[in-house]
Amino acid sequence: MMSGFMHICRMDLKNMVKSPVLIGYNTLFFFLIVLIMGFLNSGAYQHASDAYLYYTVTFLGYGILNGAMTATNIFMERDIKKANLRIIHSPVGSFPIYFSKIVTSCVFNYLCHLLVLAALVLLLHLDFDGTHVGYLLLLMVPVEFAACALGVLFCCVFKAEEGASTLLSNVIAILAFLGGTFFSWDGLGGTMSLISKLSPVKWLNDTFFSIIVDGDLSSFLPVLAVSILISVLLVLGCVKLFRTEDYVC
Repeated sequence: MMSGFMHICRMDLKNMVKSPVLIGYNTLFFFLIVLIMGFLNSGAYQHASDAYLYYTVTFLGYGILNGAMTATNIFMERDIKKANLRIIHSPVGSFPIYFSKIVTSCVFNYLCHLLVLAALVLLLHLDFDGTHVGYLLLLMVPVEFAACALGVLFCCVFKAEEGASTLLSNVIAILAFLGGTFFSWDGLGGTMSLISKLSPVKWLNDTFFSIIVDGDLSSFLPVLAVSILISVLLVLGCVKLFRTEDYVC
């Protein structure tokens, strides 16, 4: 069974690597939007590099959550669904159908975001706390996994890639907006700052900043634990809601 699962994972990774849309969305889009937003808002910071640092960190969180769209695409894209119909009736069962999509999407997204992050740090000479960057890279893993599991769960709920992707992208965009991805809400007064704190994106951004800018690891373990717990719950949701007949249709 494990060899069958690994074969499915290799097939899924191959499909993702062959997709210029998925590669561009997880690399070029992330890279360009940081450069554009950093350039447009550099005047609002004491040093231009501070603007690029801010948007590198905030769009890292946004990019990770948007990785859920990779999972929805690879899970229910029409051509991939046709190829995976054979797996449903094979000895490995239906579990690898969705779990392999979560795992491989997580690996693919992680490598893409890692590449862009390294490129931005080197190109823009960002002032990262190198002694704690390993904690950031470790924390990214369960968050990437949770985002991909959320994408697959949305497909299990809405039965179609288009509906799941549209609703999920809107939800993530709203949470990112409230969480300070595009601009900080902290200087807009107590009420707006409180609203911002209700977004999980804000918690993620604050943790990323604490680790790589301040060298503060106090929120690392709580966010890591919550991310793992959410991942487990989302996978259990997929187990509960996945129906073979929905996948075939």
